[in-house]
Amino acid sequence: MTESFLHQERGTSVYWAQPDNLPTSGIREILDIALQMSGAIRLETGEPNFPPDPAVIDAFYEAARAGHNRYTSSWGILPLREALADKIRSVNHVIRSPEEILVTPGGSPGLFLAFLGTLGAGDQVLVPNPGWPDYLGGIRALHLDPIFYPLPAPQFWPDLSVLEELVTPRTRAIVVNFPGNPAGSIPPRTVIEALVEFAHTHDLWIISDEVYDQIVYTDTVLSPAQLAPERTISVYSFSKTYAMTGWRLGYVALPWPYSESLNRIAMGLWSSVAEPLQYAGLTALKTGSPGITTRLEHYRRRRDLALNLLNSYQIPCHRPDGAFYLLVDISRTGMRSRDFALQLLEQEKVAVAPGSAFGSMTDHYVRISLASSEEDLTQGLTILAQVLQNPISLAPRR
Repeated sequence: MTESFLHQERGTSVYWAQPDNLPTSGIREILDIALQMSGAIRLETGEPNFPPDPAVIDAFYEAARAGHNRYTSSWGILPLREALADKIRSVNHVIRSPEEILVTPGGSPGLFLAFLGTLGAGDQVLVPNPGWPDYLGGIRALHLDPIFYPLPAPQFWPDLSVLEELVTPRTRAIVVNFPGNPAGSIPPRTVIEALVEFAHTHDLWIISDEVYDQIVYTDTVLSPAQLAPERTISVYSFSKTYAMTGWRLGYVALPWPYSESLNRIAMGLWSSVAEPLQYAGLTALKTGSPGITTRLEHYRRRRDLALNLLNSYQIPCHRPDGAFYLLVDISRTGMRSRDFALQLLEQEKVAVAPGSAFGSMTDHYVRISLASSEEDLTQGLTILAQVLQNPISLAPRR
């Protein structure tokens, strides 16, 4: 173990030396309370309320019974990587060979691997605000320096002029996420092209979080790897697309020979992903299209239901183009989003994610998960809308 993680202080016992500023999740705070509360309406977590395809479950058991319970290549099994190359070509319109794809135990480790492979202690990485809060866990644990770039409302697209002001000689990478979490934003091609040109100009890696790549309500989403395959690391996951959140299966695609370097790092981090999981993922790729289409239609219907309900109460909210989240404006309450979310949960038993969990730009919003059932969504949003019409009812108790 390196001294930066665990070391002996003079005259004392061994202690952890991780930085004090490792972030805690504002979403998890609400989740942990809701899990202990009987009858809570759960709208805080991006967890599809659908089971995986039965064929995926069968494939896992069949692989295990057939003896596929051993270490695999740290790259992942070749049939899965070949299928992933086909998927990336047909869905994301990017050419990657199986040797440019690594199977990971979820999307989060894929992001950590990208940070670990491209950045060193003290390097700066541009991170979206608002953005998924767990970026910061990996960034800060690796002693990197996050520089937040704004995605201003109402579109939640990057402001290129601000990006130019933020970049320094220590900047090595930029994180992008389209469709985005929490806003579900998908910028037009011109904005993506400008982002890629910015990365070219400043010689930055593009770490592209594309875990919602197939949950899109518009015609298409442009991957930066289409325009700059030589400097883009794309991170994907089975969790959202295939309703496999607890299975922990993802993959990373990037150019050779950098993929070989990341594979060497992966060897020491997780050796290999569980073999039966990989066969389940292979089946999901082969049989999953009807299920993806069906789930997408459910998410679209829930989005429209939520928008119509909130509009009927004249509650402002952001219309997402992808992913399965909805940002609801709570500025009329005058409350910070964390305080609001805690009071809403305590007094009304409705769990929502505070906008502050995603950055300072969304502290006057709460995020609603459209992955929840229509029944929970309708009941929870009705309570939320009624509270927002009479915000004094949610004043903190004295």
